[in-house]
Amino acid sequence: MLNHAKNFRSFRAIRATIATFIFATLFLAVAPCLAFDIQVNAHVDNAQVFVGDMFNYEISVTAPENAIVDLPSFVGNLGSFEVKEMKNDRTTEGMPKGSAKFTWQATLNTFVSGDFLIAPQEILAVVDKDTVQTKTDPVAVKVSMRTTGEETDILDVEAPLADPRLPIWIYVLLAILGVALLVLLGWFLHKKFRKPGEVPLLPPYEEAVLALTELHRKNYLAAGEQGDYFMNLGFIIRRYIERRFEADILDATTTELKQRMSHVAGLTQAYKESVVTLAVETEPVKFAKMKLDGERCRFWDEWADRLLEDTKPRPEETQKK
Repeated sequence: MLNHAKNFRSFRAIRATIATFIFATLFLAVAPCLAFDIQVNAHVDNAQVFVGDMFNYEISVTAPENAIVDLPSFVGNLGSFEVKEMKNDRTTEGMPKGSAKFTWQATLNTFVSGDFLIAPQEILAVVDKDTVQTKTDPVAVKVSMRTTGEETDILDVEAPLADPRLPIWIYVLLAILGVALLVLLGWFLHKKFRKPGEVPLLPPYEEAVLALTELHRKNYLAAGEQGDYFMNLGFIIRRYIERRFEADILDATTTELKQRMSHVAGLTQAYKESVVTLAVETEPVKFAKMKLDGERCRFWDEWADRLLEDTKPRPEETQKK
């Protein structure tokens, strides 16, 4: 009986030793993961954008106040998206005592359409000798082509392998050449058949102001006719600069315009670049039925008025002429 009691006590001691060893092993394995807690969130401010549009992608991490938080693999890990601007911030305002909020905000854009997932981003947080490593959830973004929805497909559905269409850039080029030829022909006919007793032209500034007033009266933008609006606006601005600064730009192609504008004397560099930007940005609107958003249309409308006012002839120039 005494031997049985000793054996029982020995068994209990061995079992306690094994349990203590297993607990210690599990604690050592799990302890680094439980060193401290962090909360991670990732989102975009607009999950549906157009090609070329910019949107914000934000990652926020809630961690201990004395933590060092980093995104070790963020740059170069965004697939088809390009980082245009990057901001980061740390704040304790409104946070529980002892914790802080770390925020990264990246401004992104892409020129590729489709459905995308912004890949999970690695988060690394360090407090003293403890380290926590985790990842954000993937974020979905849909990128659409900038079309009006009115375009029709000219492919023959019965013969999809025989595409008779020329590349789109050829149509755009032909349209630009056609417009340039019409402008040149109109100018030539005007010079050839102008009557000797014709009323003298108004000064460049007054002529441009009247032309813009007439353009606003037609309400092209309100009617959704952006092509007609920017066709007229581009002609008015080019004619004004040609007459005001004696520059040969009225019939210039986009490539020629950039070169000729660089030689215009008396006009600031900012306006020289803006004239070229207007031509480049509105070409798809005039010839390919693309659309600009309302804010951009207002910008060019106000820009034209500002150009005239900033380059308005001074009194001494008028008196000299």
